[in-house]
Amino acid sequence: MDSNEKIYDVCIVGAGFSGLVLAIKLARAGLLVCLADLNRVVGRRILSTGNGRCNFTNRRMGDQFYYSQHDLSFIDDKHEEVIAFLRELGIIERDFDGYYYPITNQAKTVRDALENEINALGIDVYLDNRVTDIAKDDIFTVTTHRSVIKAKKVCVASGGLSAATLGSSKFGYKMATKFKMKVTKLAPALVGVVSKDICLKDLAGVRAVGKVSYRDASCEGEIQFNKDGVSGYPVMCISRYIGFDELDKKLSDLTIDFVYFMTDDELKEELKNRFSRNGEAAILASLNGLSNEKIIQTVVSYARIYGDTMVSKLDDEDIDNLVYFFKHFAISLEGTKGFDNSQVTAGGVDLDGIDLETMEAKTCSGMYFTGEVLDVDGICGGYNLTWAYLSASKAADAIIKEV
Repeated sequence: MDSNEKIYDVCIVGAGFSGLVLAIKLARAGLLVCLADLNRVVGRRILSTGNGRCNFTNRRMGDQFYYSQHDLSFIDDKHEEVIAFLRELGIIERDFDGYYYPITNQAKTVRDALENEINALGIDVYLDNRVTDIAKDDIFTVTTHRSVIKAKKVCVASGGLSAATLGSSKFGYKMATKFKMKVTKLAPALVGVVSKDICLKDLAGVRAVGKVSYRDASCEGEIQFNKDGVSGYPVMCISRYIGFDELDKKLSDLTIDFVYFMTDDELKEELKNRFSRNGEAAILASLNGLSNEKIIQTVVSYARIYGDTMVSKLDDEDIDNLVYFFKHFAISLEGTKGFDNSQVTAGGVDLDGIDLETMEAKTCSGMYFTGEVLDVDGICGGYNLTWAYLSASKAADAIIKEV
C-alpha cells in the first residue's frame, strides 16, 4: 500500500456531483484538495441523471420538494447559482418549463465539464480507490485499498445505496456510525414499483396521464405500465414511501385517478351527459377522450360492462362503478424495484448530527458530509443534484472561511 507524503487541506471521499463541486470551489480558493473514488472515472452517476440528459436544477425550488425526518427550512433557492456555476464551466442551459438541462441534452456534457475543470485546477484524483476507513488524530488518515491519504479536513460525499453498478456504497453510513452519528432507515427512492396485479397483462406498454396516490402522498404526471410493475414520474416521486413500507412489511395498494381533472360528481355528470347524447352508442365510443384507450377498456371491464354495450342500457349503478374505477383504480404492490434500479437513496445520515450552516459533523471537528449520503432526498426534476450542489457550497464556504 502506497502512502502519500502530501498533507492535503481537504480530502473528499466521492467524486460525484457534490464532491466535484466542492473540490472545484476549494481549489479555486487556493486550497490543496484531493478526491478519492471507487470508480475509474469521476462523475460516473451523472451520466444516468435525467434519463441521460442531466436535469441539473429547477426553477421551482423550496423545501416542499424534498423529504427528510428533519425540518428542511434551511434549504435555500440556489437554482440560479447552480446555473451560473455550470455556465462558468461552459454548460449552456436549456429551460424546459422550469426544468434545466444542458443545451446538448447530454449528461456527458456536464460530467466532462466538471472533469475538465478538475484537471485544469490540478486537483489530485485517486480513482479506482475504494476508501475503507477514515481515522482522526492530529490530522485525518483516509485509507483506501491502494493508498493512505493524509488531510487536515475530510468530506464524505460518497453517495448512498442506489445504482450499485455505478458505484454505490455503504461507506458514508459506516463512517457516520463510527463517529457517533445516527443513520436513519434507508429505502430506494425515485424508482419504479413491482406488482403482479392481473390488470398489467392488458396495460403493459401503456402510457397514461393520471394522479397516483399512496397513502397520504400523491403526484400527477405520465404513468408507465409494464408487465411486472408501474413507473413514470408520479410513481417515482412517491416511491420512497413504498420503499419504507416495504421495509416494515406493511404495503398498501397504489391508487390511480385517471380523470384527476374532475371530481367524482363532475365525472358522474360528464358520463350522464355523454350517454344522453346518443343512447345507441357503444360505451367504448362514448367514453372516447376521457383517458388512454386501453385504460378506458380496462375500466369498463372492471365495471363489469361489455365493451359493445349500448349506453342506453346502463343504469345508475353502472355509472357509479365507472366513476369509481376511473377515479380510484387500485393496483396491489409487491414493493419497489430496489436500490439497484433507484436513482437516489431515501434516508441517510441524520441531520441532527450536522451543523446545517457548514455541513460539519457535530461529533468530529473537520469532518463534513454532503449530498446523497445525508437524510435528504428530492422528487424528480433536478432537485437531488441541486441538493448536492447546495450542501457542497455550504461546506466550501465554511472551509474557506476557516482556512
